[in-house]
Amino acid sequence: MAYEVKLTVKGEEIPFKRTETPFFKDTTRALILQQHQVKMWDKKDGPTDEDLMNNEKDVANFASSFFNNQFTAKDFIDGAHSESTIAISKIIDECLGTSDPDGSDKTESKK
Repeated sequence: MAYEVKLTVKGEEIPFKRTETPFFKDTTRALILQQHQVKMWDKKDGPTDEDLMNNEKDVANFASSFFNNQFTAKDFIDGAHSESTIAISKIIDECLGTSDPDGSDKTESKK
């Protein structure tokens, strides 16, 4: 399976691709990201602005690493469109082994 995100870098939309399946290191990085997010959302008053900014950096670092540093975390933060942020969320879910993270798959409820 090929993975792709498109980023706007220096005013130009550039596609970045990865053809390898996720490796163990990708799963580990996704688990670390997930752990940070769980801690952030488990706070009594919810995440702070600082928590959300840290999450932005964590996701961007994951994206850069997953795509073998073809772009920087800053490139992702500054140039990722909504389609690319959705794509990286799906990649993170895949690395975590989550096929239906929002629970929209109704096949279980039909049993």
